[in-house]
Amino acid sequence: GGVAGGGRAVVIEGDTSDAEEIDGVELFSELVSLLPDEELRERVLTEMQQSAMITGPNENRSKKNKNVNAPLPTIDEDDLIESYARGSGPGGQKINKTSNKVILIHEPTGVKVECQETRSLQQNRKIARKRLRQKLDEYLNGRRSRSSVKATAVKSKKSKTKARNKARLKKKKKQKLRELEKFDATVSDDEY
Repeated sequence: GGVAGGGRAVVIEGDTSDAEEIDGVELFSELVSLLPDEELRERVLTEMQQSAMITGPNENRSKKNKNVNAPLPTIDEDDLIESYARGSGPGGQKINKTSNKVILIHEPTGVKVECQETRSLQQNRKIARKRLRQKLDEYLNGRRSRSSVKATAVKSKKSKTKARNKARLKKKKKQKLRELEKFDATVSDDEY
């Protein structure tokens, strides 16, 4: 299995030079060197190198930087600490007397996720893993993560709509003002 997306989390997207891409790789290498487990450090670095060889340096670049459909990081089951706790809240006896709350901790990063969406332990395990992948994406990729890119796109769309509506309202006001001026001109001509 891959380690949290391997080197793909490091590739600097957009119109960047090769020097900036190398700086990103060096920065990632420095971050990896801070990991406490030597075996994990080696595994992350080798996966990063393999990923760089497979994808090539310019494969992830495009005119429009859309990362929404980018794959979420993969999770190695060996890197997870999974525990179960008694649930609480609505759901009655099934929630209160069974251990159906799932707590997942990703050991290498320390990212923690808790899930108690349903009364089923198996469904909660599945949901918790999906949430952990999303959180790891945010942790590793920051503003280039799926959720951040989506949020930025929504924000951009809202601001464009707001600007368009503002311009439309301004145009309407100008038109009304011109009509009033014409009306005033015709009324003043009639008075004389």
